[in-house]
Amino acid sequence: MKKILSIILMAAITTAAYSQKPNERLVRLEEFLKKESSVRISHKQLNCSGRGIEHQWYTWFNEVTSKTPRFNFDEKISEAARQHLIESYDSINAARHQRVVTMLDSIRLTFALLGKDASESYTYEYHKADIDTIKYTLAFREEGDTLLFPPAAFTYRWELVNAREIASFDYSRGYDNWQEGNVEKGQYTHLYSIPNGITWDDMKPFDIEAFETQIEPVLKSFRKLKGAKTYPVYWRHDEGFMDDIGEDGGLIQMTQSYSNMSSFGLTTGTHLFIPATHKEEAEALYKQLVSLAYDYINAHPEQPYRYRFTSRFSYINLVDVVEGVNYGDDDEAYFLSCMFDEDGYHILSLRNKGDRWIPKDWPKLKSYINGEMVYRKK
Repeated sequence: MKKILSIILMAAITTAAYSQKPNERLVRLEEFLKKESSVRISHKQLNCSGRGIEHQWYTWFNEVTSKTPRFNFDEKISEAARQHLIESYDSINAARHQRVVTMLDSIRLTFALLGKDASESYTYEYHKADIDTIKYTLAFREEGDTLLFPPAAFTYRWELVNAREIASFDYSRGYDNWQEGNVEKGQYTHLYSIPNGITWDDMKPFDIEAFETQIEPVLKSFRKLKGAKTYPVYWRHDEGFMDDIGEDGGLIQMTQSYSNMSSFGLTTGTHLFIPATHKEEAEALYKQLVSLAYDYINAHPEQPYRYRFTSRFSYINLVDVVEGVNYGDDDEAYFLSCMFDEDGYHILSLRNKGDRWIPKDWPKLKSYINGEMVYRKK
């Protein structure tokens, strides 16, 4: 009976927690920013701190809005044509600047309206000639939350412990020597957590077998596409082995090393490849894949994970859609990673022990062991 009551209580807590939502004005601002073609967005959902479901929402832009054109005009070009080219260039700069102004107006209004409701807020603006700086921060705290490093002169970011929600915006405009023009840069950040009543001590290891079973139906559909192939993955980096990371130097493309540059790491699993000719089918199935993955993590708040919201395959850059975080005595992490290149689409379902080392040319490798790369036969 006590066990049944505990289950009911946990379900009630979880349901109440998931009914909590982020600030509606901030959500509306984010919906607006999503529509701007010049804006880049990163949104992650995490459950690996024991503080509930955490969201990390980042938006940034970088616009060159004033630049002197360098045209190599042919001597035969007419003055009218020359002037038309210059005016076209000015028109493009003006349109870019207006997009930034529209975003700034929306962001400024949102932060101003929320300032009176925030637990604490900070606003700083500086404008002189062609130099502009804007810094905003909003903090929404529950009772018992703690602010570290409260703002002093010209600071704007806070680190929060157990904060419910925080939003910040950082903007600058000025001349950039490298880009030879005025550049407007902005970054908006929105972090919030939704308690689910589960502490870190009450969590369980990420169930790799159950997750792979969840996504297997869509992987099976991928494998049915003509020319699709599945390869085993074996990347080993023994402790003591050293390799420079870089375009010209090493054999390693990327590392997630938590100890040192000669640490141990072993990655095994499968690499599913789909030829580039299946663009429509691959993109449609990808949406099903990330949807199934998202359904799994939401159904298992007791398992630690990191999830990245994506709508399509990432070009060249290998993206971890799901990371099943290792827990307790379990030293094995899981990664569902995807990308596409000129050859086609790549889906990796991987188990990793130790630090994570990703070798160069991994899409073409049969194995990697301490710098020795064995390529698959074509």
